[in-house]
Amino acid sequence: MTLRVLHATDAFLTRSETFVYTYVTAHRRFEATVLCHGRVNAAEFPFLRVYVAARPTTRRTPNYWIAAAIERTTGRSPWRRLVERILAAVRPDVIHAHFGPIGCELIDIAQAARIPLVTSLYGVDAAVLPRLPQWREAYARLFAGGALFLAEGPEMLKKVVAAGAPRARTALQPIAIRPERYPRWAPEGDTILFVGRFVEKKGLLDAIAAFADARDRMATARLVIVGAGPQEAAARALVAGRQLGDVVDFAGMRSHDEVIDRLRRARVLIHPSVTAADGDSEGGAPTILLEAQAIGTPIVTTRHADIPNVVPPGPGVWLCDERDVASLADALAEAFQRQQASSSEYVHDHHSIDRLIGQLEDRYQTLVDWDAADPSRAGAERDYARA
Repeated sequence: MTLRVLHATDAFLTRSETFVYTYVTAHRRFEATVLCHGRVNAAEFPFLRVYVAARPTTRRTPNYWIAAAIERTTGRSPWRRLVERILAAVRPDVIHAHFGPIGCELIDIAQAARIPLVTSLYGVDAAVLPRLPQWREAYARLFAGGALFLAEGPEMLKKVVAAGAPRARTALQPIAIRPERYPRWAPEGDTILFVGRFVEKKGLLDAIAAFADARDRMATARLVIVGAGPQEAAARALVAGRQLGDVVDFAGMRSHDEVIDRLRRARVLIHPSVTAADGDSEGGAPTILLEAQAIGTPIVTTRHADIPNVVPPGPGVWLCDERDVASLADALAEAFQRQQASSSEYVHDHHSIDRLIGQLEDRYQTLVDWDAADPSRAGAERDYARA
């Protein structure tokens, strides 16, 4: 009998969530299908078994109010009815929600269908959302009824448990990559690279400030910034204020393949993550830091969240305290001058999908076996009705 897992996410697939794609496309014992609110970058991240179940999210559209009225009248929104039809078609043995809000919207459906729900939490969805009044009740239901909660590192696990997840149902599941597929570091020119969303926790403003402070020690360097987000205006203002307009390039969003090529050719990657004012933090560590190690690109980063656990100190790695721009500048200048590659050994040993997919599928299998041990929970008795 073929075992099936339904991976659920918001948009499949944004370029900042390649870690989801790595797991979805690596399954061996489980047939994977995707449920999402919308499909993006499909040519860049191809996958055949994708169901799109768009959900009205703004009160400014008639569909939102129609759906709300139907839910009040019948207890089941049109979106829920669609998801139930998808479950009836896919017949998954496990649902794996990526990010807390997706788990929150699926917990009632999963429980009604008697399908174990696994939820991976990655950052703001554990550090901030569960404490907000508008999310508190939804997270309480998720933590009470979810079968398993996954965190990518020990620091993230602490946040997930502190948010309310039962410790006995919370486990470590690291971010995975395919390290053997990455090119080797071959720097061209004098580029210092930043890649990330333009949000406070990514530390873009500190990266720009550190670059400015180190300029007199690396006169030929250029800072290339890849990404987009709400801090772009502030970042451009800082570049202008520090008179860096001729040596800083905003490259915008780029495909994953182009990001990897830029990382291969960069002299240094800088990624100075911080804890944001609202408490948001990295969900463990950014995937770009694993990719830089797989390539061998020198790294300047911070002792933030799980970064020290996935970027071990060693040649080609500089770890600084959060928001310590002076130390970041010193590290950046030293990394630029030394040109010492980082090591790929750690990511091969601890973050290879070839090892981690087996670990994840073992977790699924445990839930399936537990389900089958009680006839009242057995797959044949699951309630796919009401579709």
